[in-house]
Amino acid sequence: MSQALFPGWRPDAGGRERLAALVAALASSRPAHAPEPQPRRPAQWHATLCFIGYDLRHVATPALLSALADAAARIPPHAFTVERIGYWPQSGAVVALPQRCDALQALCDATRDAVRRSNIRPLQVTTQPHVTLAYLDKGLGEQAWLDEVDCTGAPLRVDGFELLFNPGGRYEPLAAWPLTGGALPVAPQQASLL
Repeated sequence: MSQALFPGWRPDAGGRERLAALVAALASSRPAHAPEPQPRRPAQWHATLCFIGYDLRHVATPALLSALADAAARIPPHAFTVERIGYWPQSGAVVALPQRCDALQALCDATRDAVRRSNIRPLQVTTQPHVTLAYLDKGLGEQAWLDEVDCTGAPLRVDGFELLFNPGGRYEPLAAWPLTGGALPVAPQQASLL
């Protein structure tokens, strides 16, 4: 069993329809000689914002929940579009990769900071948000046919996130927060010295 703990975003009904269309496009774009992807169930679709670790359900303390609530209050609702489908040979994952979305990355960074403020060292921070749609065998060569998958379509709404626990085969939300920020925090800029 996985026993994974992480803050994550899961798609709403419209987002699940959009991701289902991508999975269908993936299947129809696959050449006869290409390996067949094993799709994930819609209930498994999510974007990990910051991976806390395994066997750590006990760290879902009031301090962590409060810090994550603070993160949700600083990031505005937003949307992202899928730029392309990628294959990651180390895990075998076939992933939907968003176009650059500063708000989505800011949400990943805010949840990472919330975890760290709770005196928890996350096992992995998210520098490339993604949604795993399917799996292929690990260690395959480049899957150039994935570049042909049509990724055009409606944006995916991100208006909240959850603290998710995976006891094995499913995700249990331990808490959930709506995004209520008015604008993204402005990055500090250094003044010109000349």
